[in-house]
Amino acid sequence: MTVPGRVGLIAAVGLLVGVVTQVGQGALPEGIGHVANSISPWLLVAFLLGSRMPDRRWAALAGFGTLAFALIGYYGMTQLRFGYGGGSGSLVLWSVAAAIGGPVFGVAGWTWRVEDGWRRAAAIGLLGAVAIAEGCYLISILPEAAVGAVFVIVGLCVPMVLGRSMPERGRAYAAVVPALALGVSGYIVFLRLATLTSML
Repeated sequence: MTVPGRVGLIAAVGLLVGVVTQVGQGALPEGIGHVANSISPWLLVAFLLGSRMPDRRWAALAGFGTLAFALIGYYGMTQLRFGYGGGSGSLVLWSVAAAIGGPVFGVAGWTWRVEDGWRRAAAIGLLGAVAIAEGCYLISILPEAAVGAVFVIVGLCVPMVLGRSMPERGRAYAAVVPALALGVSGYIVFLRLATLTSML
């Protein structure tokens, strides 16, 4: 794929993710609306797009670019549909998430495709852990625990789906444990940042 082709793919996928997220928040039933307001699906897209890049640098750029364009698509659609662009605090919060999470999960996707052994297992474990961490958080805050439980189940299935062999799947499940600790820490920081940016 040419450089313009990569840039176009990153922009198109990111904008689509942002638009679908914004529309989905209003279209989904109240009980499951949080699915469209979650970070792990965005990180999954960064992971998958990063996996299609030719090297680690492009994977990091793809991860960041995808989430940056997703923000543009989301807030652009908010402006078109409702006539306002959203709060500045929310934009700061999600921009930080894009700047950190995008490159990390973009590189994780590339690692999953290119590497082997524990590096590949760690990339798979990271993706599974973020879904599990978000699911646990949603279970704690939503009256419909089933929504969060779905995230947990998806996270637990990631090593089975992305692993190439039973030994690799075993390593990926082992990698979920430390990755989950990182994920929980990341969510705590994210929530603290959300509290701070809500005052902007």
